[in-house]
Amino acid sequence: MDDELMDIEDEPALDAAEVIEAADAATRSIEELIGRIFEYKHRLMERLLADGIGHTRFREGPAGRIPESWRVVPLQEVLLERKIVEGPASLPEPADGAVTVPVVTPESIGSLRLHEKRCGAVAKDRAKKLAGYAVTGADVVMAVKGEYAGACAIMPIFFEGGIIGPGCIRLSADTGLCEPFFLNNVLHSYFQSGVLYTLNVGSGEMSIDLEMLRRLMIKLPPLPEQKRIADILLSLSGEIVSGEDALIRVRSIRGNFISAEDE
Repeated sequence: MDDELMDIEDEPALDAAEVIEAADAATRSIEELIGRIFEYKHRLMERLLADGIGHTRFREGPAGRIPESWRVVPLQEVLLERKIVEGPASLPEPADGAVTVPVVTPESIGSLRLHEKRCGAVAKDRAKKLAGYAVTGADVVMAVKGEYAGACAIMPIFFEGGIIGPGCIRLSADTGLCEPFFLNNVLHSYFQSGVLYTLNVGSGEMSIDLEMLRRLMIKLPPLPEQKRIADILLSLSGEIVSGEDALIRVRSIRGNFISAEDE
């Protein structure tokens, strides 16, 4: 019987450092993968927003060469009621224990991945009085002041609703003319390429001129093609999110083994 028992003292020492080292290697690999997917998505986005899908005939338009079936229109033309909704100048902090709703902030938009925990908060009873600043699923939001000015993101379809905060705007697409996810990609491409920076009117802090933004020219494919382009880019965004989730999990594993090694 004694021969069948495991003598722990005869076993090699457990080394949490090996797991930590493997986690570090996995982290580097996942970060590189996310970076390559992001770069691929950006290049594909630029090509799709310029040339579309499968076109062979092009013409010159106000914003350069476009497929023959496309239009070029000012941004305000594709917005619901042609409106840009600017966030209030300030919002009160919710009292401790108050029921709250999310507030979209420039910092949350700058993360390019909107989670409620990255947003601010306002008391629910106060939010009812701010209905004009409401934001919901499929709305495009943009930071227009400060270090994140020009960054934009689309609210997840499952987002239950919140308020647009100071320094931000809400852009609701007229879905009879423009697919919201397509519009978000157009604006994101303008942000990445520096086009939105040219709309700056701030003498110190970056501030986007909303009147100039309304007149920003948008290349507009027919609605079915907009949806196809949006679906392609959305699938790549999903892969980036999956990579970020995996990165969070690996970092959690690493942290657990560091804690175990310290005990």
